[in-house]
Amino acid sequence: MASNSLVGKIVVVVALALFLYYFFWVSILPFMLIDEGNIIHSLFPPLEYAFIFPAVFGVIFLGGISIYTLYHIWDHIWERKTI
Repeated sequence: MASNSLVGKIVVVVALALFLYYFFWVSILPFMLIDEGNIIHSLFPPLEYAFIFPAVFGVIFLGGISIYTLYHIWDHIWERKTI
């Protein structure tokens, strides 16, 4: 089993790689003066997905937080009624 330090380093490296990929995709690629047939464009999806992906993951994240919070609020209310 991996140590907590190793897992933390892996998480930081993956998060940094994803951030740099997204930053390049959204901030730099649209302004590069290269033709659409270049190999760099084949490494990235179309630009409209750059806004859809974070929106979908944000809704899933907020939904998960809401369900988690509501579950614990409901559990706390139910616990008081049974005492």
